[in-house]
Amino acid sequence: MMTEPAYALTLRDIRRAVESGVLTIQQSIESADKAARQAQPWLHAFSYLPDAPVVNQADIGLPLAGVPIGIKDLIDTADMPTEYNSPAYAGRSPKTDAVLVARLRQAGGTIVGKTVTTEFAWRHPGPTVNPWNEKHTPGGSSSGSAAAVSAGIVPLAFGTQTFGSVIRPAAYCGVVGFKPTYGSIARTGVLPLAPSLDHIGMFTANVADAAYAFRIVSGFDDQDFHSSHVSGKNKSQGNDGSAVIRIGMLRRQVGTAMEPAQDSALAWLAAQLKADGAEVVVVDLPAELEDMGALVSAILAVEAAVVHGALLDRSPGLISSVMTSLIIEGRGVSGVDYARARAAQVRLAHRFDHWLQQEMRLDALLVAPATGEAPVGLDYTGDASLCAPWTFLGVPAITLPIALGPAGLPLGAQLIGAAQHDERLLAVAEWVEARARWQAVKLQAKTSPDGPRNA
Repeated sequence: MMTEPAYALTLRDIRRAVESGVLTIQQSIESADKAARQAQPWLHAFSYLPDAPVVNQADIGLPLAGVPIGIKDLIDTADMPTEYNSPAYAGRSPKTDAVLVARLRQAGGTIVGKTVTTEFAWRHPGPTVNPWNEKHTPGGSSSGSAAAVSAGIVPLAFGTQTFGSVIRPAAYCGVVGFKPTYGSIARTGVLPLAPSLDHIGMFTANVADAAYAFRIVSGFDDQDFHSSHVSGKNKSQGNDGSAVIRIGMLRRQVGTAMEPAQDSALAWLAAQLKADGAEVVVVDLPAELEDMGALVSAILAVEAAVVHGALLDRSPGLISSVMTSLIIEGRGVSGVDYARARAAQVRLAHRFDHWLQQEMRLDALLVAPATGEAPVGLDYTGDASLCAPWTFLGVPAITLPIALGPAGLPLGAQLIGAAQHDERLLAVAEWVEARARWQAVKLQAKTSPDGPRNA
């Protein structure tokens, strides 16, 4: 059962406390640093913590002043090592911050430490455990970021997603995970895995905190050369709040079949939303959108081989077997097949957008973020097949914790929105969050040996 966190203020709690003078910036950061060090021997969420907290003594009026933040060890920090969980990059010290980190610091935020990633954001895991049960994976690849927020160490942490590396660990750890539209947060200074798929995302305790942080860090950078393959032009703005929220549920999930508890949790949530006034409709994806798995896998493998292949050739003993296999797979994909997959990515992204907004008139699509609870063991970070299609399409996705499964671990619900309409998806997610009553579920979990069951 999850232990009581040492530090559990939300992002906006901290901002109110700092602005009112109840909490100083120094006190806030020192509390997070203390919590990180106390949890590190068992949680292993951080790959690096400075000897003493380096506090950003910013103007208290700045939007992130006093907010402690975790940064995935794939994202450059000028004052901390960025090693990608790879022996090939041990001791690597970037000279400049990633654009994301620079924006966080400019807004007053303090980077507490670097959070654990799987090697190069692929499947070779680090030592992080799930805060709810140390015998279970926290998910990956943004393992440390999800765990640090779940354990109450920091209220905000950042990760990356190429398949399901924000959404899935957030679901496993019982926190909010938000992956915005492809390219909407600049990736300059972030190690790529597959540039046509890589997204930056974030972890928070609630949706409003994610929306708050997104407004601060979003924006393009002219050094991030991979522009979006989805367009924001000529789109309806979706539901403006004056009409009934319309949510679609897939008759058949895209990806591996859900476990019964996950299926029941989604059905329970859909019933709650309908009872509270939403229009919930069962829908089928267009046939051409149901076979995205092979396409996304081809793009990932080829681009990973381009990015990391030279290291394999130079120092094969410094790369894990799973990364080696991915590179070899990518080298076996023909140029024609890769070009076809990239062309399909653009075409299907536009097809999905038209289907979601024009044909179905949906404010969001409700799907599973994972097959079920976090798997036992730390060698496998979980099945990403329920997340990868939406990453492939470049559309915004957010997962919310909604229930506990039979093992007492969190289950989530994933909402998918229209590309470039991140704010609308966040607004719908906040409405859904209020009906999921997760805080009550979590409170009961701390006081009951068996925990509650919504599903």
